[in-house]
Amino acid sequence: MWLVLSLLLLVVPILEIWLLMQLTFVMPLNTIFFQCLVTLAAGVWFMRGENFSLWTLIESELRNQRLPAEEVLADFLLWGGGVLLIIPGLLTDAIGLLIFIPAVRQESIQWLRRRMLKTMGRSPLEY
Repeated sequence: MWLVLSLLLLVVPILEIWLLMQLTFVMPLNTIFFQCLVTLAAGVWFMRGENFSLWTLIESELRNQRLPAEEVLADFLLWGGGVLLIIPGLLTDAIGLLIFIPAVRQESIQWLRRRMLKTMGRSPLEY
C-alpha cells in the first residue's frame, strides 16, 4: 500500500505539470490560472457542508465489523471530490468532477463496499 501511495505522490504531480505545460500551447497561461481558481472555489463550495469526522465514523464502523451506510460513503466521496477540485491540475479536477456524477458515485460506493467486505473477510452476498 505504501508503495502505491508513494508512486501516486510522485507520478500524479509529474503528470499534472506535464499536462499544464501542454495546455500552454493551446490557451494562454492566465486562462489556465483562472481555471485553477474556479475549480478551487468550486471545491471549497462543495466541501463546505461536509467535514472530516466522516473518516472517523467510517473507521469506527469498520473496527466494529460493520459496513458503513451508503449515505456516509456518498458524503465521504463528495468530500474527496471537493479535495480533488482544490488540488490544482487538470487530472485531479477531472477525477473530482467525475465523483459528482451520481452514477459514477454509486458505482464507486458499491466498489468500496465490496472492498470493505473483502477486507473484513465476509462475502459480498452477506450485506
